[in-house]
Amino acid sequence: MQIKEFEWHLGSFVKLLKKEKNYLIKDDGESLTDLLPEKEGFVEILKEYQGDVSEKARELITEIKAQQEENLLLTRQAIGYQNMLMGAVKKNLSSPAGTYSKGAQVYAQPRTNFVDEEI
Repeated sequence: MQIKEFEWHLGSFVKLLKKEKNYLIKDDGESLTDLLPEKEGFVEILKEYQGDVSEKARELITEIKAQQEENLLLTRQAIGYQNMLMGAVKKNLSSPAGTYSKGAQVYAQPRTNFVDEEI
C-alpha cells in the first residue's frame, strides 16, 4: 500500500468517526451498530500498513485519536445518563403503588428527581 492510499484510508476513518460522533449525540444506537463493521474493516488496513508515515498521515492520526477520545467521552456520558435514568425509574417503582392506606390516610409519595442532590 502506498502512502497516498494510506492517507486516504485515514481520512475516510476520520469521516467515519465524525459520523459516529453525530450518532452518539443523537442517541441513535441502531446507526451506531451499523457502523461497527465499517470500523472493524479499518483495523485490518491500519494494522497491515508497513510504509513510512508522512506529516499528513501524522496529522490524520492525531485527529483520529482526538475524535476517538471525544466519542469515548460521549459514550460514557450517554451510559451515565442511562444509568441515572434507570436508577430514578427503579427508585420510583420501589415506592408503594397505592396512595391510600386501609385507614383512609394518604401516603406521602417520595419525589423522583433526575438531578443527583447528594454531592
